[in-house]
Amino acid sequence: MTKKISNSLLPHFSELRKRILHTLIFFAVVFVVLYPFSGQIFDAFVSYSRASAGLNLIAIEVASPFLVPLRLVLFLTFLISAPYIIFQMLSFMAPGLYENEKNFIFSRSIIGALLFLGGICFCYFIVLPNVFNFFQSISPSLVEISTDITKFLDFSLLLFMAFGLASQVPIIVNGLILFNVLKKESLSKNRGWVLVLSFTFGMLLSPPDVISQIMLAVPVYLLFELGLLCSNEKKAQ
Repeated sequence: MTKKISNSLLPHFSELRKRILHTLIFFAVVFVVLYPFSGQIFDAFVSYSRASAGLNLIAIEVASPFLVPLRLVLFLTFLISAPYIIFQMLSFMAPGLYENEKNFIFSRSIIGALLFLGGICFCYFIVLPNVFNFFQSISPSLVEISTDITKFLDFSLLLFMAFGLASQVPIIVNGLILFNVLKKESLSKNRGWVLVLSFTFGMLLSPPDVISQIMLAVPVYLLFELGLLCSNEKKAQ
């Protein structure tokens, strides 16, 4: 009996191994292509914030000029590889899913990926420059702000992930309503609590400054309303 189960699982493990290997190869290829341009990528990354907020960057640690662009390239590699990773995951799960389940997961995956990218773009073009401008404006006149590139990247990536995760709120709300976990009417009546949770979410995920927290909490609440608007209580088949 155990041998039969083991033999039945072997093809699945073999398929999983193949999918993981393909994903790692794709990730490695993208990284190898991007890495020679790591300096230019970092310059392009900081140029918008520098132009918008007059940001002055310095490197305190000896290895920072090497490690920081490397980390940025790894993050960019992950973003570029994400659609392929999702494709491999869906391809692995597809044989065990019904057609309507495939369509549901596929559509939500595409929407979720686009929302995640949109959240990062919103953070890069809107949030980061405004946050840096705010800090510049409240600093004493005799203080010149020079930000370490490691701290700058840590701050930026934290905000990117926070806004990327926050952008998934419509998908979560839609799923909860679609599968009757929560009622649309109940969520509508408890908007006040959702607003409180939005600011709590902003406080926990964003850096400890009021501007970042507000600029995260408000979109989270608006995305909740969007998810509510686009949802109905018809149970997924």
